Amino acid sequence: MTGGPSRILVVQAASPHVHGSPDTGAEFREIQRSIDGSQYRNAVTLDSLQAARLVDLSDRLIKEVPAVLHFSGRGTPDRGGLRFLTDDGADAPVCDRGLGNLLAQFVDEGLRIVVLNACWTSELADLMAVAVPCVIGTAGPIGDQDCRTYSRTLYSSLAHGRSVGQSHAIAHATAEASGTHPDHLPGLRSSPGTIAGAVHLIGPEFRAPPPRDSVKPRGGAPSWLGIAKKWRL
Repeated sequence: MTGGPSRILVVQAASPHVHGSPDTGAEFREIQRSIDGSQYRNAVTLDSLQAARLVDLSDRLIKEVPAVLHFSGRGTPDRGGLRFLTDDGADAPVCDRGLGNLLAQFVDEGLRIVVLNACWTSELADLMAVAVPCVIGTAGPIGDQDCRTYSRTLYSSLAHGRSVGQSHAIAHATAEASGTHPDHLPGLRSSPGTIAGAVHLIGPEFRAPPPRDSVKPRGGAPSWLGIAKKWRL
């Protein structure tokens, strides 16, 4: 993820006509505030795809590939898939395998992280992690506020220069401490050969180098003051 600011695309796929749909606008605002308050906010751009149908997602990816694709919406239990809006304003699940194959087409163009911040997405995360370097999904149901707590902390940590692995661990612990049921916490998967602790949203050209300890030179000329003190009566 080098060469310029890293782009995050938040796919808002919740229908306002469906009872119990999450407040994706609130989640987007939480992510925005986290990035705005971060150390490397100038190294991140945040976009949204609102009222997203599946075809809207593929059209956007064809035009521009983000480093992070964040899905904000609903999942379906019993392997039903992520739900996207339909033309009539409702929502419906899409095929997990097809969605995984779609996103795999854009990995070579820079897609590195997929966050499935919706219920029952762990199996889809497993499927996507065959190709996508880092994927985050949730095994069971997760509340709206719990989703926002996790998202806010995850992106704050990423935009402060921490790795995906450490950022997920911090967000996971924060959500657990806030009362999220342990079985419903988001989990991180990595593709074969990928080390999540070595993947960063902020490229090395933006991150400040670690401080270097000063090294005292060895040897050198003798200290005449020290010699004088040694022989002082």
